[in-house]
Amino acid sequence: MPTRFTVRVTPSFQRDLEGLPLSTQERVLEAVKRLDANPFGPPSKIKKLKGKGVGQWRLEVWPYRVRYDVIGQDVILYRVRHRKEIYHD
Repeated sequence: MPTRFTVRVTPSFQRDLEGLPLSTQERVLEAVKRLDANPFGPPSKIKKLKGKGVGQWRLEVWPYRVRYDVIGQDVILYRVRHRKEIYHD
């Protein structure tokens, strides 16, 4: 049986998500659902980040990015912002 991960939402992610248009919220939530099966791929949409800021992984939901970490079996969602804003916190 494949390993399953538990996706956890932080208050900052929830605030970011609620500030997005409804259609974008739906696309982000649909993409995030797939993280419970594999938070490390596919490489075209998921990338390991270097440097500072919260979340050492990013998921692309064009033109938005979701920043998250994988700690044990937990996927912790920190932020969801436009690609021009996400790396400035």
